[in-house]
Amino acid sequence: MFCIECGKEDEELFKGLCHSCFAASNKLINIPPELDVEICAHCSAIHIGDRWHETKQSEEDLVAETIAKASVTDENAEDVVLEIDLINQRGSLLELLVKAKGTVLGVPIERELKVNVKINRNACPECSKHASGYYEAVLQLRADQRHPSSGEIQTAEGIIKNLLEKISRTNRMAYLSQRLVLKEGVDYYFGSYKAARKISNTLKEHMGGVVGESPRLMGRDKSAGKDLYRIWISLRLPVFQTGDFLAYENHVGQVIDLNGRKIVSMDLETLENISISWRQYDNLEKVASGEEVKTTTVTSKSPSEIQLLHPETYQTLDLDMIPGLSNINIGDEVEVIEIKGKMYVIPPEKDIIKDN
Repeated sequence: MFCIECGKEDEELFKGLCHSCFAASNKLINIPPELDVEICAHCSAIHIGDRWHETKQSEEDLVAETIAKASVTDENAEDVVLEIDLINQRGSLLELLVKAKGTVLGVPIERELKVNVKINRNACPECSKHASGYYEAVLQLRADQRHPSSGEIQTAEGIIKNLLEKISRTNRMAYLSQRLVLKEGVDYYFGSYKAARKISNTLKEHMGGVVGESPRLMGRDKSAGKDLYRIWISLRLPVFQTGDFLAYENHVGQVIDLNGRKIVSMDLETLENISISWRQYDNLEKVASGEEVKTTTVTSKSPSEIQLLHPETYQTLDLDMIPGLSNINIGDEVEVIEIKGKMYVIPPEKDIIKDN
């Protein structure tokens, strides 16, 4: 038998050809001459098949990967390596030279192919939603019988900003699409319901209050055969703030701390701290605001009584001496609050009796 190409005899043939002639006729690799790469113009995600995939690859690497995936190596080729060089670029159209090196039946082979790659820059679904103001949930910041204070809003928005920065690293829909200031409070529109729920729970942990959710039917996804909902999440802050005064059971106290677990009130009779569960919220009565605290002067002191001037009428008042007031001296200025006709002295913070 002899090679039908070169006539060489006494050599194993492959499809009628010797090693060298078979290798010389081998294409080594097949690559479509025209390829498309679809990249999100905003976030650089790449569209593969019917899905978009996040990537940190450069555009050059994405093009090279697209060519590599589209390449089909000949069944007889081994150890094929591609080297890709840019020949020319006209706008979004790249003209590339692909150099392929490998072996066929142990014979080194090199091939060159020209490939045109068109880069289509579009918007992925997430970026399209972001640009259109899409949202899945609305967080409503409210307060009982009042508008949330500027301090509460500032605290809430600091938490929202920090959390969005963290959540958005793994959830691209974690963005704030709109902020509306209303007479009742502030509404925050979030692209992701999961992000909005995490944020509302974190706000409650830091600021206290009550969280509620209300889904609203917005339409139906015919392709998926399911209803589409948006979720309204309400964070209702309490009628009181830190520094305000509450009546609870037989106690009258000042709120010195509150969070998602409890309200801490300093009893004005004993100066001891009392922890109150949010389950008792409806049983709490706000009896005075922290803004109603006034300053007056101590005029006399004995082991059993302390005398001071009424901050408005300047009449003398005799109050029982209680633990925590013993360090107050004649002539000192003290803070007082009048609740339901009774005057209470608010001791300096260092003199407050803490919980065990």
